[in-house]
Amino acid sequence: MTKVQTVTCRECGWKGTVAHCEPIAPRYLPERVAVGDVMPAGECPECGANAMLDEQRERMGDLRPEMEALMLDLDQLHRNIYSGRLRAPIGAYLKQLADSARKALAAGPPVRPVCNACGGTSVRVDAWARWDTRWQRWELHSTFEAVAICADCDLECSYTMKPFTEAA
Repeated sequence: MTKVQTVTCRECGWKGTVAHCEPIAPRYLPERVAVGDVMPAGECPECGANAMLDEQRERMGDLRPEMEALMLDLDQLHRNIYSGRLRAPIGAYLKQLADSARKALAAGPPVRPVCNACGGTSVRVDAWARWDTRWQRWELHSTFEAVAICADCDLECSYTMKPFTEAA
């Protein structure tokens, strides 16, 4: 028996199956999905926002499978454009996105913000979140990183992303 893949809209909370979603037109992907984001299953038929696979929402901390899928899809689209099946100039842009996805996958160790004033790691930024009714928790929407506050030195600060390893 085939498992039915369910989806939930990130904006309006609509729930349905992948079959009920509209596909996202390739020309709109750069506007709708940033490199490193989880690839949506399609557009919500109610509001047009990104509809996410429910199984993806459970493991959104691990972006590696989605990044690999995005990279492969973008490479295939790139080949189609340059073979004449699709038309450029979007081909060069899509190739650039695939290269960015490769760099993100090979980025190395995890990083964290470090205060440039005191070297502390309790850097905070403002953010917007929306309530996820299904999972009953706040879901990060966007961050505003122009102004940061360091809780270690209690100052408005600039920061640098530095690699770290967790203590064993």
